[in-house]
Order: sequence, then C-alpha cells, then structure tokens
Amino acid sequence: MKQRHLYLLLFSVPALIGALLAGFVVLAGAAGGLWLFVYGDNPWPGAAEAALVALFAAVSLAVWAVLLRRAYLAGEQHEQAGDPPKAGRLAIAAAGITALLLILVGLHQWNVGNIGPKPGSVVCSDFCASRGFAGSSMPPRDAGTPTCTCVDAGGRDALTVPLQEAAAVK
Repeated sequence: MKQRHLYLLLFSVPALIGALLAGFVVLAGAAGGLWLFVYGDNPWPGAAEAALVALFAAVSLAVWAVLLRRAYLAGEQHEQAGDPPKAGRLAIAAAGITALLLILVGLHQWNVGNIGPKPGSVVCSDFCASRGFAGSSMPPRDAGTPTCTCVDAGGRDALTVPLQEAAAVK
C-alpha cells in the first residue's frame, strides 16, 4: 500500500473528530451571535435553524477535507523521500490523536455537568421542580453553607434547605 493511502486511511478518523469539533465551535459561535444580536429569546425562524445546520455541515466537511488533504500530502512527501513505510508508528499516532480528542470531549462534558456528578445548581433546580415550585436559587459560592431556596410563582422564597439535604432526595 502506498504511504499516501496509508496516511489517508489511518488519519481519517482523527481528522473527522477534529472536523466535527471545529464545526461545533463555529456552530456555537454563530448561534450565540444570532441569539445575542438578532433573535434573542424570541422564536427563531426555521430558516435560521436550517442555516445553522448547513453552516455546521459545511465547516465540518471543509475542515475534514483540508485535514485529509494534509494527511495525503504528508504520505506523498514520505513516499518521494524514499522513507520506508511506518504503519505501526502511524497507527499508534492516529490512535493517540483520536484518544486525545475523545478525552478532551469527555473532559468538556464532565466540566459542564453532562457526565459525572451534577452541579449544585442542577441539584437545587431538580429538588424544587420535584416539589412543584416555580424556580430555585442558590447563594454565592463563598456565602458559607450552600443552601437551596425554592421560589414560588410570585418570586418569593418559599422553602430553604441545605444543599446536601436537597441532593439526598431523589
């Protein structure tokens, strides 16, 4: 197998993951800009949603194509230099890059609370919602003992419990 094809084959998965991450970053920036400066909390038209999806797809495909082209050119360059094939090293490099990208995604998801323990604000919100309250609030982190306050429909404090007590209730 020619090295240009080997590089392309081995680095297609990490390139895809990197391209998807780039697409998500651009999507988040565009959606944030539209929310801040154009639509806000008002209903968004379907065209805006379709445009965001198209933007994500276009950016992801473009970045993937660039990364695949770069892998192909690197393999071609090694071929022309007369370097012997290094399939084992390339496979380890591709697996390492893939693992690193997936670990970064996992760490981000852990940090935002999608995996791992729930943040105190989510525990408080879930506790108050299960009790039928309209909302919840928590004091600043440095205020001392963390508490969870449930708020009625009028915005008045209705129930305050220690956060550990709210976390213990399922």
